[in-house]
Amino acid sequence: MSEPLKIFIKQHADKTDIFCFQEVRNGYYGDKEKGSNEWVNMFSDIEKMLPNHKGYFSEMSQGVGIASFVNQNIKVEKVDTHEILSKEDTHHIKMEDGWSYYARLMQSINLNDGELIVHNFHGIPGDLKKDTPERKLQTDRILDVINSNNESQVIVGDFNLNINTEAISKIEEKMRNLIKEKNIKTTRNSLYKSYTTLPYADFAFVSKDIEVKDFKVLQDEVSDHLALSLEIK
Repeated sequence: MSEPLKIFIKQHADKTDIFCFQEVRNGYYGDKEKGSNEWVNMFSDIEKMLPNHKGYFSEMSQGVGIASFVNQNIKVEKVDTHEILSKEDTHHIKMEDGWSYYARLMQSINLNDGELIVHNFHGIPGDLKKDTPERKLQTDRILDVINSNNESQVIVGDFNLNINTEAISKIEEKMRNLIKEKNIKTTRNSLYKSYTTLPYADFAFVSKDIEVKDFKVLQDEVSDHLALSLEIK
């Protein structure tokens, strides 16, 4: 879906302060042949499409990671990368091709002298998006980061979790779940083979002090996930 995604990015560039992406290529996999048919220079190509934004990349494994692009009119104080699940935490969970899942990171963008922190996250897949010991550990470590900051905070991304899990409920104790508040029915589309039985994966949480002006799930099919659009005051 690279061509439709490029069009989508260009259409939203002027009215979007921060883009948060997961599964971004920034060079080849450790196994070059495995990723040979993918958009290898995705990070640098998107950065070129967004000349008014600066890109920040956090590598989860060689050649793949999470990336955020911030409008250069916004002051970025610092960008932290937190290890949420290490390779050791995930090595026993295998993909269909037999590879282990890579470590899970959370990228935290500190804006305007600590006025706001935007966290970009991609959670561990598998197990029908239900609660697992790894997801409990994942949630506990996310909350450790959230609780270590007093600033206003937003956390967005592909959590690979169903909406009715204990993991999501624990985050809701600290932050507002906008997917639930807005009664969103799905964050997936027909490009995802299980979109009718597993309609959720992506979430947006905001700290309770943040005033939300608008939140919606966009219907553009540029991925097997639907993009989340958040506007805060």
